[in-house]
Amino acid sequence: MKKRISETVADLWGVPKDVIMNIPRLTISGDKEIYIENHKGILEYTDREIRISTPMGIVRICGRNLVIDRIRLEDIVISGSFTKVEYEI
Repeated sequence: MKKRISETVADLWGVPKDVIMNIPRLTISGDKEIYIENHKGILEYTDREIRISTPMGIVRICGRNLVIDRIRLEDIVISGSFTKVEYEI
């Protein structure tokens, strides 16, 4: 697979790829909190499913009592009881 120039630069400089390539970064704390960086907005939001647009596709979060605790231009924090986190490409 051919590497993109930004990926090669990130490797050479030792910089995290999500910084250079604008890819999403998900930090999951157990089954209670998800922190998503580099999003493009919310597509769907219920207490059982949240779909977030990212530069690489859609992140789909399923569970119970899902709540968006914080949303800013650069990140989103979601809490609840998660049963599934997946990418839709």
